Amino acid sequence: MRRNLRLVGMMLAVLVTFGLQAAPAAAKPKTRLLDGTVRLVPAGEAPTSVGGLGDYLGPIELTPATDGIVVANRLPLERYLLGLAEVPPDWPAAALEAQAIAARTYALHTLARPPAGAAATYGFDICASVECQVFSGADVLQQPDGHRWANAIRATAGRAILYRGQPILARYHSVSGGRTFDNEQIFTTEGSYPYLQGVGSTTEEASPLDRWGVVFTLGDMQRLLERPGLWTAEDGRLQSARTVASREGLHYPDVAFDGTKGSARMTTEELRTIVRDLAPDMFPGKYPSLTLTGRLPETFPSNRLAMRTEGDTVRVDGRGWGHGVGMSQWGAHGMALAGASAAEILDHYYTDVSLGTIDDPPTLDVGIAWGRASLEVTGAFKIVDASGDTVVGASVGRWSFRWNAAGSMSVTPPRGNDRPLTVRLLGSPGVVGVGEAAMLTISLSRPARVTPITIGDDSSDEPGSVRDAGRGKVTWLAPLEPGSYSVHVEASTGPETERSDVVQITVTGATLDEAAQGAEAAAKDPDSPGAPWGLLLFALAFAALGVFVVTSTMRK
Repeated sequence: MRRNLRLVGMMLAVLVTFGLQAAPAAAKPKTRLLDGTVRLVPAGEAPTSVGGLGDYLGPIELTPATDGIVVANRLPLERYLLGLAEVPPDWPAAALEAQAIAARTYALHTLARPPAGAAATYGFDICASVECQVFSGADVLQQPDGHRWANAIRATAGRAILYRGQPILARYHSVSGGRTFDNEQIFTTEGSYPYLQGVGSTTEEASPLDRWGVVFTLGDMQRLLERPGLWTAEDGRLQSARTVASREGLHYPDVAFDGTKGSARMTTEELRTIVRDLAPDMFPGKYPSLTLTGRLPETFPSNRLAMRTEGDTVRVDGRGWGHGVGMSQWGAHGMALAGASAAEILDHYYTDVSLGTIDDPPTLDVGIAWGRASLEVTGAFKIVDASGDTVVGASVGRWSFRWNAAGSMSVTPPRGNDRPLTVRLLGSPGVVGVGEAAMLTISLSRPARVTPITIGDDSSDEPGSVRDAGRGKVTWLAPLEPGSYSVHVEASTGPETERSDVVQITVTGATLDEAAQGAEAAAKDPDSPGAPWGLLLFALAFAALGVFVVTSTMRK
């Protein structure tokens, strides 16, 4: 037995030593300098991944500005809408369609006017944040119910909300708390719009922010006021806080603070800004408050609140979240559940409007990020410079871009980008359960899009993914029928495609968890015929560990 284990250990040592050999060192990638905007044009329909930002469909534009790299996604309007993440995709179809029409209208209205804010500064058309519309790119359609949002976009293609034949400023918000506002009540510098008038919104009960509450201690509230100098030692100890009517005639109240020696007064919006900026840092874990449905999105979700003092605590009861103008998204949700159509929802929240179709929808640049010192972008694309010339043809892998100021960027290709393509399948499980995800170990000579292929059963093949050169893992999804399957890995750079050797993987009727439970039961049974194999596996593992330690020691 010892002789056999020693022999197995020696064989394993050879295998492990061979497996640990690193791929030949690649030459250091050559960095080049590019002036002006560069465009990454994808090859095919697969998304491009921008490190730290997300996955995006369509061309990615990188522009060196005065403070860093600007990242924009250039898309036709209808494809841009597919990437919006404004409401959950499992909402009723009528609510999704109303949101799609409102979002399309908001974008059209934005494009018809001079750029403002970050768009004016950095040269794109519309931002990707809550300041415009929340844009998350390809990640939206990859959600379990993402297809429902895509269906809403298709069902309303080209439809927009019009006032006197022109797309309106289709503002919307999460939940009003019972009634929306006239535009001029909230956006005081803009004045009024005839179609943005306050209306009742009584179908928002499903929202966790239709009504909300926060509790402070008087001590916490005093410390929050002391930080920006709004309460000092001369005011003494804070004894009470309460809301009072606005002295400026605003739609939200003021807050009056009284102490043992002094007092203070401010609007609820001023207090909301203070607690939003300071409370999470000064009292982590306490604010934003934890509710039955999770934490509040911010310490005070709106300025529509009432405050009172009870003993040593300050109680705040509020309603709604967001600016409160235009369509309430949760109101639309409630109306849809009650049987309203998308047109009926929009007609309720926007005054004296009509629905029309916009011909020739435009293409727009969505500003994803700016002020970036460096970026890594992974995908399959070609790189086009500011003159429209292709400076890098079909490329697969992770490219690095670094801002150099003066309108230029240094661009570094992936490691091994200039090598001939080879792919090896180094390791695979012998047995997996039906439907299980198994890991295949591969080695690539250069970056490529890698796809595991089940010969004769396309239904279990996983979509390809871009991988760097060297050793790595890819996921193979076992078929739902037991049997023996031939599997190989296909790697492609676009012009070049290579395949690994074929391996056989047995798919059993039991899942891996069930198989593990069976093995555990067998190991506990001393009369089980499988028990000696447990000892052999232990010996193999011990031998492998020994080889690893010896090999590691020799390399130091």
